[in-house]
Amino acid sequence: MTGWDHPESGSRATPRKIVQAVNRKLASVGIEHERNNARSLQWNNPEHRLWVRDKFEENAREIARKQEALLPGFGPQGRGENAREDCGNPHPFVCSDCANTVEFGSTCSMSVCARCGVAWVRDAAIKKSAKVRRVRKEKYKRSPSHVNQFEHHAVISAPLSWYYDLAAAGLTMEEAQEKTREVVKSILEELRCQGVLIRHSFRGSNPDGSIQSEHDDRGAWKQRLNSDRKWVTDVREDLAWKPHYHCIVVGDELKTRDLSADVEEATGWVIHRIEDDDGKSLPNDGAMARALMYSLSHADIEVRENGHNQSKVWEVGAYKGDAIRSSDTFASRDHDLDWSDAVIRKHAPRILGLRSGTTDCGATMPAVSDPDELARKIVDEIWPQDEPVDVETDTVLAHVSEGTIRVSTSSSSGGGYDVTVTDSDGNRLTGAAGSVPDLATDPFDYASSSEDLRSRPLRQDDVVDDEECDGDCDHDHGDDQHDDDDGDETCDGTLVPLEEARERGLLDDDEWLDQAPFAADALAAHREYPDELVPFGTPPGKAIGAA
Repeated sequence: MTGWDHPESGSRATPRKIVQAVNRKLASVGIEHERNNARSLQWNNPEHRLWVRDKFEENAREIARKQEALLPGFGPQGRGENAREDCGNPHPFVCSDCANTVEFGSTCSMSVCARCGVAWVRDAAIKKSAKVRRVRKEKYKRSPSHVNQFEHHAVISAPLSWYYDLAAAGLTMEEAQEKTREVVKSILEELRCQGVLIRHSFRGSNPDGSIQSEHDDRGAWKQRLNSDRKWVTDVREDLAWKPHYHCIVVGDELKTRDLSADVEEATGWVIHRIEDDDGKSLPNDGAMARALMYSLSHADIEVRENGHNQSKVWEVGAYKGDAIRSSDTFASRDHDLDWSDAVIRKHAPRILGLRSGTTDCGATMPAVSDPDELARKIVDEIWPQDEPVDVETDTVLAHVSEGTIRVSTSSSSGGGYDVTVTDSDGNRLTGAAGSVPDLATDPFDYASSSEDLRSRPLRQDDVVDDEECDGDCDHDHGDDQHDDDDGDETCDGTLVPLEEARERGLLDDDEWLDQAPFAADALAAHREYPDELVPFGTPPGKAIGAA
């Protein structure tokens, strides 16, 4: 449905109001809109760009002078440095279900970090795409007759003469950028669109100093993001100053062709809706998420002396008086974040060159189809023997069930599984373990060596006569297992940082440790890592790390 006759419909947008917004902003700094010599300034002329920037530099008070924006991932000072000393150091995670223990490189997820800046892009894309998706759904639900709401990708840019006028009025670059953003927001308000606004200060530069088109430099941003290059004296030299604003927004209709032509004729401002041959801009939520991730990969990062760096990314617009940035109505739901997390993780390798880890555990839980084999592996792990011996399966597994000994299983390269055995305190048990609490070093004299396990030997070398059986002596326990299981199971638990597992008391919870197949690994990590770990930042979804 188009042409929706409603105050909130984009079909009501007019170029006149946009032109008025531009002229009002110029008037606010004492400039009357007219076509003067400055209108002949061209973005593609490097001398013209330098002329305008020099004027801004002259206006900058020394106390307010700041470094120009960086791109994500080039270091706080633009020299390819990490934001923190521990970035990349191993950080332990523990599954809250099975105790599987893995390590991820510490990831600060700060936009300027040389190692973790790409993770910032991913996390920001997860949060912002979830938000835009929620805006689309809520606008649809709150529209009369449930008018369809579409996602659009538009680019809005001012002419070089606009910046010349602001510089001539005495504004600094930072002040001019804020005036420009205010006009862009006014344009989106007139278009009745809400969503995410991203400022880009740069485009690729051609050898002659002219500016590459958005299409020409599209694949270069991923390479720059993961280049290990410096910003100063290197990457910056490949780029031309050409500020523009990417808008990933929601609206029932986004008129730009005739409207943009009229606006450009009157002001020099360009409003360009990116679309395919069929006239579709972002045909679905997935396309929206990909466009957002790409746009964030080279968003402006403003570096500040106090270390509180700021990305030039904003949630803009209001619908029926509710600002999408602050209204609970437009807040992302958990399932929005789950969706965006899955989409962003899927496409991050292609768009960002980033393969993320995940807080989904997924540990292989080898199916133990033969309890007798498991019992033999446990005993042989503690007391290796050259010759096979008889093992009392029920007794061994009873000790495991009671937590007197703890067993972790892991897949082996040969297709079977291996076991690791620890005592109740998590100390690994082997024949070379020496004196170990609560476990005999001599399997044939176990009853005299353990208070907890006496009268329950783990191993017996004498064949038990049927007459000595009080009950069934059949050791085929296959019926106790899931015979229809035709493969290894995987854990569907969640990996949490070790410090969180400690705070939740998991590693002191005997009941949890007894049921967790990999408890020994978790306890080993608990002993290995210091009591005070630098907290691992909470990711917006399941994606984690910056590998």
